[in-house]
Amino acid sequence: MKRQKLVLAAVAGLVAGVGAGAQSPAAKPENVQCWGVNSCGGQAKCSVTTEDLAAVKKLMGDAEYQKKFGKSEVHSCSGKAKCGGTMGVLNWMELPGDVCKARGGLLLEGKPGARVARKA
Repeated sequence: MKRQKLVLAAVAGLVAGVGAGAQSPAAKPENVQCWGVNSCGGQAKCSVTTEDLAAVKKLMGDAEYQKKFGKSEVHSCSGKAKCGGTMGVLNWMELPGDVCKARGGLLLEGKPGARVARKA
């Protein structure tokens, strides 16, 4: 009787292990547009609008924005993006959300006319 319980427990453990291995791997983190963390134009993505700049300025306040992103300008392509956060220019790059948060990035949400920035 005791031996039968041990055998059943072993079989149950094997079945559970096989079932666990059949599950799909953990989902890959979703990328976000992470603003203010890129280093140079080669990493920056296209399109920074007046509304994007205004949303970040509103979140940070004028003095902090000028100190960190004061050289920012509107552009429509990464070739014009120059260097990013380390050089005083606001741009964005695609990163997993947790990486964006760890690097102190910002997220911009909303449609044109209603852009809002928040910390990642």
